[in-house]
Amino acid sequence: MVSNMLESFRTTQNSKIKKLKTLYNLIRKQEGIMVEELLTQTGMKPATCARLLDELSKNHLINSNQLGVSTGGRKPILYRINPEQAYLIGIEVTDIYSTIVLSDLNLKEIGHKKIQMGDEKSIYKRLDVFIAQTLDLLQEYDKSMDDILGVGISVDDLFDQVNYTEVKREDIESYLKAQLPTYIMVGSGVNFAALAEYRLHYWQTSDRFLFTTGDIEIRSAKIESGVVNSGQGGMTNAFGHTIIDTNGSRCYCGSYGCLHTYSSLPAIKAEIQQKLKRGEPSLLSELTDNPDTLDYFTIFQALEQGDPMCETILKNAAYYYGIALSNLILTTQPDTVVCGGTLVPKATFFEDVKRTVEERLQAFPKINTTIYPAKESYEIVAQGAGGMVLERFLSE
Repeated sequence: MVSNMLESFRTTQNSKIKKLKTLYNLIRKQEGIMVEELLTQTGMKPATCARLLDELSKNHLINSNQLGVSTGGRKPILYRINPEQAYLIGIEVTDIYSTIVLSDLNLKEIGHKKIQMGDEKSIYKRLDVFIAQTLDLLQEYDKSMDDILGVGISVDDLFDQVNYTEVKREDIESYLKAQLPTYIMVGSGVNFAALAEYRLHYWQTSDRFLFTTGDIEIRSAKIESGVVNSGQGGMTNAFGHTIIDTNGSRCYCGSYGCLHTYSSLPAIKAEIQQKLKRGEPSLLSELTDNPDTLDYFTIFQALEQGDPMCETILKNAAYYYGIALSNLILTTQPDTVVCGGTLVPKATFFEDVKRTVEERLQAFPKINTTIYPAKESYEIVAQGAGGMVLERFLSE
């Protein structure tokens, strides 16, 4: 059963609750923190801090059953959050695979379901599938909706191409809430993925964090001082519409030579289809009878088998991705960049992107940016979707 205090973090904004959230956030950030550090970082009086820590403990939100290293006297008490006081559900909706993840409050995955998407276009029928699969996942791990703090769902692919102009995000929230009675939040997948990567691996070392992802769309998200910032209007796909060549192909946005037309999954597939129709040799000739019906799964299969034509096209896509990313780094100057998405683990895509960026930034030695591939699995967006729910509960 979700703690009433956790619920009050989202619904109540009085001074006491804000102080409790501040303490809980600081404890959550550390694997173990002493009361002296909490006093230093919050500026609270010892008696106030002790009283609030006691309330968090009585509500089972934190525990203090571990001792730190002694510096001569008693071993100090280390505070940690109780990650199993509530659970989170995250759902990533895409046109290829969709994912549902059950995680604890530390974003540790408890279990997941992967759903290969068919040709169903009705958004409500899709949502019915996610609802049924979510309830199955909870039953599989002996949980109920009473244990769930909230559900986060990423629906970028449903809105990018204006597929569902008659359906608004609020409609999705209401429809889900009617059958999954908990807090529901609809958001952007790149924000969710960025948050999960940042919280799981970088939030103690990075102040200016940039996450990019290459899939059907090419997206980016920034996290500055722990806050996700995707720019005005939530245009997470703006990075994909960086213009690489004004004489390039026309993009669906109306411009010419966008990064999307060089490095997105649709652009890569279109180039492969053209080459197959011209009769260029490829393993794909044995894997598909008709280039027009070629799907992404078959392309990935050819890449896994080391198909030279597919690898060459992917290298070209990675080069342009690296050019655009270096431009973004020059303007935003993050200390950490993480590249995620479907393309990153394919062949040498990430290595080629990183090499292109590093070559372009050699002329700017004062820019100290480190680039990494996403550490997490394909469940990262869904993990972050659940994590963003917790962020919403703990925000000021």
